[in-house]
Amino acid sequence: MNRQDLQGGPPDCQTLEESQQLVRQLWTALDEALARVEELEERVEQSSKTSSKSPSTDTPKSRAERSPKRRSGKSQGAQPGHPKHERALVEESKLTSCERYYPDGRCVCGEDLEMESEPSFRHQVFELPQVSYEVHEHQLFSGRCPCCDRRVTAQLPEWVPSGQMGPRLLSWIAVLNGQFHLTIRQMQRFFEVQWGLHFSTGAISEAQGKVIPFLGPLYRQVGQYVRRCPVAHADETRHARGGEQRWIWTLGVGVAVYFMTHFSRGKAAAKALLGSFCGVLVTDHYVGYNDFARELRQLCWAHWLRHLEAMARRKGQAGVIGRRLVVLARAVFHTYRRIRDGTLDEERYRRRMLRLRGAMRRQLEQGQRCTDSARTVNQCRHALKDEEMYWTFLRDGRIPLTNNYAERQQRGYVIWRKISFFSQSFRGEQFRPMILTVLKTAEQLRLNPVELLTEVFEQGLRGGPIKTRLPLPDPETLQLPHEE
Repeated sequence: MNRQDLQGGPPDCQTLEESQQLVRQLWTALDEALARVEELEERVEQSSKTSSKSPSTDTPKSRAERSPKRRSGKSQGAQPGHPKHERALVEESKLTSCERYYPDGRCVCGEDLEMESEPSFRHQVFELPQVSYEVHEHQLFSGRCPCCDRRVTAQLPEWVPSGQMGPRLLSWIAVLNGQFHLTIRQMQRFFEVQWGLHFSTGAISEAQGKVIPFLGPLYRQVGQYVRRCPVAHADETRHARGGEQRWIWTLGVGVAVYFMTHFSRGKAAAKALLGSFCGVLVTDHYVGYNDFARELRQLCWAHWLRHLEAMARRKGQAGVIGRRLVVLARAVFHTYRRIRDGTLDEERYRRRMLRLRGAMRRQLEQGQRCTDSARTVNQCRHALKDEEMYWTFLRDGRIPLTNNYAERQQRGYVIWRKISFFSQSFRGEQFRPMILTVLKTAEQLRLNPVELLTEVFEQGLRGGPIKTRLPLPDPETLQLPHEE
């Protein structure tokens, strides 16, 4: 029954059977309407605690309802016994200047002082140098043959860049844009203020396109590396190219992060991201990864806990089951942390996890029979169907419990997307995943990004092959992040 059936007033039932049929139709329509209202109310009340929405999208009401952080009862600042952290003194051989001060040569008693060879106190002041840009001019001269009158002009050496920007300037453009998220106009202003250097926005934009082939070897190196790792995290988020929708996909491990842009969020894009990867894949519940082997997939417990929090807010039997599942899920997190910090031995850890798994399965089976919430029934049915993928971490201690690592790697990208027009061209769409891949991996490896890119761009501007590679460790010995 729909709204068109209600136009023209109530129907005129001639018999008892027609009246009963109408009542059944109205009852069914009312049940569907109430279920729809319940679904919409739950959607309106969603927050970062009960869904995958970011905390920045929470309403003032949701922010006010957030549980306050439990106070430890300790005073602010360093605690008693906390080791003191001070800036290490720079060696004298590396100082820019060193001034030495001595007391008067005579004591107040009238005796001459014997000066110590080492200073009793060292005070160092750090300062930034006054910097300016450098201009290196290359002049070509010509000569004329007195015999045949032919004019011959010198050629630039291979090591001279063909454009107006040297490798270090190109590196700063890449780092300011990819790591510090400055827009092209902000970079233009930064170069003017910091170095008194004036370049048009078009020249800065073209510089990004110029370095794309230079970044290619490192970009492919990271992609091949993460696909050979025993465990990897995957996630995806959207972005705009002009007025079109695009998606950026992430595949990462503890020391390397690979980004890829695609026009789709479907399974074909997920297959392009994963390529030959055959390790354990840690993801959220998105169906785009469903073609990946189920026995090698670990579903994120942080996402699942948010769904259970939403279930716990419902009324009746659905809410009771949801609250029980929340308690059990939090017990899984607690037990997982204890094995990580060494306060629980392996045997007791596995025994507790198996008990928790059995208890959660019983609650989910009970939720399947819930009569007062169709959404709870569907969620429990899907959870039971995917149950084995929630507990893959029990097979290997290297498998993390959540997909938080991939989400943290995408955080900078999301901030970059929000504070700029992002990509307006195919060139920008090529540059962004490459520079993010190289910079994020360099950050994980604790490499200086400017020095790394300067070395790479210097090789590229000379026209030779890019020989620089990232010092990635053996995938089999990789220590994976555990920050649940």
